[in-house]
Amino acid sequence: MKLTDYYKMQELKVMKSHRFDCISSTKEYEPFESIGQKARDKRFFIYYSNVPSRFIQNTKLGVDKAITNGKNISSVYVPDLNNPLYGYGDTKNTDDALLFLFSYDYKQLEIFVGRGLKNNKKGLCSLFVNGELNAEIELLRKKAKNNETLR
Repeated sequence: MKLTDYYKMQELKVMKSHRFDCISSTKEYEPFESIGQKARDKRFFIYYSNVPSRFIQNTKLGVDKAITNGKNISSVYVPDLNNPLYGYGDTKNTDDALLFLFSYDYKQLEIFVGRGLKNNKKGLCSLFVNGELNAEIELLRKKAKNNETLR
């Protein structure tokens, strides 16, 4: 399997910013789990926003969105502007690739992790968009455990 971990995120309506809280996951990806352990409510959450101006070098590479949680987690690249619900990136300070799938209304975000595949993230995203990872995706979704009820 190329994909190893899964996190389903839901945008909270009570927040003014684009904060997404984890509602379901495989609970095994240490970089995300450690972020959750540092949170007040022990829940992994992220902000999805425009690239902060301090990430100047990434803006030159065609990145316009970022996933953060106090610090940068990943830049978000959208490979096909005709299909902007798919994206890819990598977890900062790891060798891991990330694949992103947004719902049509951008209220949900699914994150799939490919451990050790940072250098192959574009090819992995191509497989993702073409449906060649659908079986792996369904296995990870079934393996995921629901988190406590959102506040």
